[in-house]
Amino acid sequence: MAETTTITLPEPELFKQQAIAWANHFWVFCLLDSNNYQHKNYSSKEWLLAIDAIEEISENKNAFDALKKFSNSKTVFGFLSYDLKNETEKLESNHVDGLNFPLLYFFKPRYIFEITGNKLTVNRNYPETFELFEAISKQTVPQSENNTKHSLQPRTSKQKYLWSVKQIQQQIEEGDFYELNYCNEFYSENAELNVVETFLKLNKKSKAPFSSFFKLNDKYVCCASPERFLKKEGTKLLSQPIKGTARKGNTAEENILLQQQLANDEKERAENVMIVDLVRNDLARSSKAGTVMVEELCKVYEFETVHQMISTVVSEIDNGVHFVDCIKNCFPMGSMTGAPKIEVLKNIEHYEDFKRGLYSGSIGYITTNNDFDFNVVIRSIFYNATEKYLSARAGGAITYDSIAEKEWEEILLKMKGMLEVLNAEIQKT
Repeated sequence: MAETTTITLPEPELFKQQAIAWANHFWVFCLLDSNNYQHKNYSSKEWLLAIDAIEEISENKNAFDALKKFSNSKTVFGFLSYDLKNETEKLESNHVDGLNFPLLYFFKPRYIFEITGNKLTVNRNYPETFELFEAISKQTVPQSENNTKHSLQPRTSKQKYLWSVKQIQQQIEEGDFYELNYCNEFYSENAELNVVETFLKLNKKSKAPFSSFFKLNDKYVCCASPERFLKKEGTKLLSQPIKGTARKGNTAEENILLQQQLANDEKERAENVMIVDLVRNDLARSSKAGTVMVEELCKVYEFETVHQMISTVVSEIDNGVHFVDCIKNCFPMGSMTGAPKIEVLKNIEHYEDFKRGLYSGSIGYITTNNDFDFNVVIRSIFYNATEKYLSARAGGAITYDSIAEKEWEEILLKMKGMLEVLNAEIQKT
């Protein structure tokens, strides 16, 4: 068993910020932060920071097979990009990509810092842990140096977006599919960004249970995700798809009303139930017959910036199924595709104007005993520091009952927190 040391932190929140600033001196790190979210089914870890790579894989083909070989009996952190769909099905991706993340990247970290309450555990002996603590404690936490404004251009204009929603609904009426997740990119070129400061602001604002901050060379993602993709614990699989979003109110009374309205919204419930059915089918591909169950259906949860409708689906893994195949069989997640999955994956490529890449992919970790936990990469700010390319994306499920203008408004609602953090506005088209 690897040696670890636990020490008590006098100021845990300050240390977390200093540790992120210290991590940014390395070429790769992954932070997973539950923000102390109170729901027991949400976070496996409270705060986890993996830094520097002893071993790594970066793949753009045969990625799932490579992950099977790489992750054997070691703890690794990494991400899976949405466009791995091209490995799970006969599909392709040909749109513009200003970020250029690999399809799959995982690394075995040199340092693993875990914080629970005020206790810090490090995968090092005591003398080295104390030296690391001293070095990190000397870090300066990034502060706002200026009020640089960003102007984000929509990849798809509002006019085209509204037109596309009508076309999608026409296909739904013709029976091509039932629901399609349609997304848009908002981007800026030649953008200067203090990425550490940006993440700290976004994380403080959102307090999302599946927040993550990933650096790979010159590429960053600041993720404020409220959604779990898939978790494995022993022989149990758990997925928690989100479908249904409502704004936050100004008072506790207004929030209760808004939650009730979301819970009783027939359109939002129909969207959620459709994706739950898809997730059940995905899990069934890796599970023992009769074990797929819906533990929670269309339950509304309150977050810092929005209310969300979440369902929880569980199952027992079938004997002999490789844990990576559990991920592959559910990828990409139904909440970011629609139903039926293969048909909508083809049509998403037709309607969208950008390559999703890591957006609507997943970030997480795999342990030495092959357990894992992965989020859904949404509510995220992406930055390629070399190209100075800044991007944020948002979307929503289009159904027969969707109102195009309201779908556009939902995108802007999901973008609101990111725009405030970036001090940005969206160019009118």
